[in-house]
Amino acid sequence: MDHHCIIGNNTLLSKGLNLVLENFEQTKVILSNFGEIAALNLHNEEKPAFVWMDVPNEIKPALKICRQIHKKFPESKSFVFCDNKDPMVVKDFLKAGISGYFLPHCNAKNIKEAISQSSKGKIYIDPKLSHFLTQNILDIVPPIAFKHSLTKREKEILQLIVEEHTTQEIANKLFISFCTVETHRLHLIQKMGVRNTAGLVREAVARNIYQTSMNSMTF
Repeated sequence: MDHHCIIGNNTLLSKGLNLVLENFEQTKVILSNFGEIAALNLHNEEKPAFVWMDVPNEIKPALKICRQIHKKFPESKSFVFCDNKDPMVVKDFLKAGISGYFLPHCNAKNIKEAISQSSKGKIYIDPKLSHFLTQNILDIVPPIAFKHSLTKREKEILQLIVEEHTTQEIANKLFISFCTVETHRLHLIQKMGVRNTAGLVREAVARNIYQTSMNSMTF
């Protein structure tokens, strides 16, 4: 019997995942609070074949848990559900030993496909995320030349980035999630044709999207 461990049992996503997994034959599902990391304290006979993690806004603690699980249960297949599309974040999770990366809005078919691919030693990437990463890598989306092409929210976030606010500070200021800010940041990077946050600051000043003192910037 395969043991599935879901970390994050107080979320709507994890509850839905539990319902999907319970319909699989020969499956036992173990629910665990994210903070408790009960998956690391399981007896050897109950070691999870699959670990499913609903990643909260803070990425670093989730990465740490993935590394711990990979070290303690190297044969287990770990999957994360995360709203962050940053290629570097996805890469960090893959380096931490996960077998699959999902965006939150997935379906039972995706779950079954991920289990099937992982059993063959393959990494599963959510199709929507895979498309996004391909566009990002190949730079298919052309940079937008004028500030009027930015949305109101993107302009607000760009202004706060230039003022050197952190992602969490921006999220708190605008009452949105950490991951939403990161998604807007990625869109800004794409639209303005730059590689990183420092490039955003330079372009914002160069295009007069935001005026600030060059002496106050850190690159």
